[in-house]
Amino acid sequence: MEIYLDNAATSFPKPKEVSESVYDFMTNNGTSSGRGAYKKAMESDFIIYECRKLIGELFDFNNPKNVIFTSNITESINMVLRGMLKENDHVITSSLEHNAVWRTLKTLEKEKNIDISKVKCDKNGITKANEVEK
Repeated sequence: MEIYLDNAATSFPKPKEVSESVYDFMTNNGTSSGRGAYKKAMESDFIIYECRKLIGELFDFNNPKNVIFTSNITESINMVLRGMLKENDHVITSSLEHNAVWRTLKTLEKEKNIDISKVKCDKNGITKANEVEK
């Protein structure tokens, strides 16, 4: 039996429906969304919009335009932190934070003079409320 533990990079194995949908798109459309007003490009735009709509419904968003796609989670983390944090903000984070979060925060500490408080977790990964209050 094969065990795949690199789910941070991608998920494997993928459900059969994913492979079938990707294959269907690649063999029947294959165009880039937002690249033209011809039929296949418009179909791509519609597929992306429908996907945004479904994700929006899943998370109870009112507007599908509020759903965006990025190339990976590191890009998403950067976009959120850089868009959300302002000059001299204070951020409380944990010692368990992903490296992409920590690196971005350290960069923003220099660029935007943000103040970072790192809360320790115990050996079980639990943060005590009194640690946050400190």
